[in-house]
Amino acid sequence: MDTISLTELRQRLFQLADHVADTGEPLVIVRNGVRLRLIREDALPQTAGRLSRLVKRSIVVGAALDPHESPAEWSGELAKVAEAAAVYTTAKRPRGRRR
Repeated sequence: MDTISLTELRQRLFQLADHVADTGEPLVIVRNGVRLRLIREDALPQTAGRLSRLVKRSIVVGAALDPHESPAEWSGELAKVAEAAAVYTTAKRPRGRRR
């Protein structure tokens, strides 16, 4: 893998681009200590990304809901899903000096 400066790249851009395109060998360009890489697109590793690391899980508990069925028609334990949440209150701190 060749390493060149940005100034040299500017002077020989077309020659170096043709070399990378023909050989597929990447070219490393150094600019202020930062290394950049010029490579052919087909030489890139084909990664699937972050979503490919997800673990497939089955979370369906029961039968699928019929398109004509309404949650209002549910009975038994399933009806508990629609119950109102409990109301929480906050206790007041006693007035006085902190210790």
